[in-house]
Amino acid sequence: MKPYYEDDRVQIYCGDMRDIAPELDRVQTILTDPPYGKVRGEFDEEWTNRRGMLADVEQWRDVIVDRMAANGTLWWFAWPSLAGLIEAKLAEKVNPLAHVVIEKHGATVRRADPTALRAPGAASERLLMFEQYGADSWALGETGYAHKCDEARGMVFEPLRAYLAGERDRAGFTTRKVAEAYQQKTGSRTVTGMAGHWFESVQWALPTAENYEWLRSLFNSNGGDYLRREYEDLRREYEDLRREYEDLRRYFKLQPGHPKTDIWEFPSAKPEERLGHPTPKPLALIRFMVEISARPDSVILDPFMGSGTTLLAAKLEGRRAIGIEKNREYCDIAVERLRQRVLF
Repeated sequence: MKPYYEDDRVQIYCGDMRDIAPELDRVQTILTDPPYGKVRGEFDEEWTNRRGMLADVEQWRDVIVDRMAANGTLWWFAWPSLAGLIEAKLAEKVNPLAHVVIEKHGATVRRADPTALRAPGAASERLLMFEQYGADSWALGETGYAHKCDEARGMVFEPLRAYLAGERDRAGFTTRKVAEAYQQKTGSRTVTGMAGHWFESVQWALPTAENYEWLRSLFNSNGGDYLRREYEDLRREYEDLRREYEDLRRYFKLQPGHPKTDIWEFPSAKPEERLGHPTPKPLALIRFMVEISARPDSVILDPFMGSGTTLLAAKLEGRRAIGIEKNREYCDIAVERLRQRVLF
């Protein structure tokens, strides 16, 4: 599959995302603003009712979630009146993390005649955030999702689980023996110290630093009476394991001064950022989203890239990006922006 445009950081594919995205590798960050709902331009004629729109949302969702890594993040923009319906559809496949309200101080409704309104007008946009179910090592506990949670955790944290289980086996222990030893240590017949979760794929969890040091002592002892001078089992330091754990987790990194709540304020897209697109997103907003949710040099996918704001933001933030857009005019605009490295 040949890109419409490609440079050292970006690829653009011009076509239907339902045809192109399945051919791509999975990515850790997906950021997109699908053309659902009634907006200006050609989309006015796209659907005659919400049922038709939601049917397309389901198709897009299935394609997008399939390209989402087990430890990935999905950002999905939504019009306020549709956000609840969209979120419910996506929640059938991915775990909702946040429903962000982005205030729009320049919204048209602020200038409207109040006597003409029949409902509160929209002065915000909604941004929905999702992860794979179970990706951050906690059980959802809802019928039908337990296996999905364990599967996602297994894909993400398998290197760490395999290391701990391998060291357990090398020391001549079983999970049951570890649990029994922990019971002796605590004097309790019920507390097992999460032993099963440290070594098995079901609801896997990383031991605490205290429990890891206890495991080291246990595995390196001779019947519990003699501690070897140098560790032969569980030789890796806990901080090394913790760093790997953080590297494997879904990336989310706020800095001092960043908004900490689910209410954000960003200026609207500047006139020079619009480039003929009916619903452009401010470059500052997209750069912020890229910064906090995509690891440096990782790949971001925007399956509805429009005029390429996500791709430009990724490039400016030191990430890589793949964009898909079926409107050739917007593909050309995006290519020109990237070629010129326009810094709006």
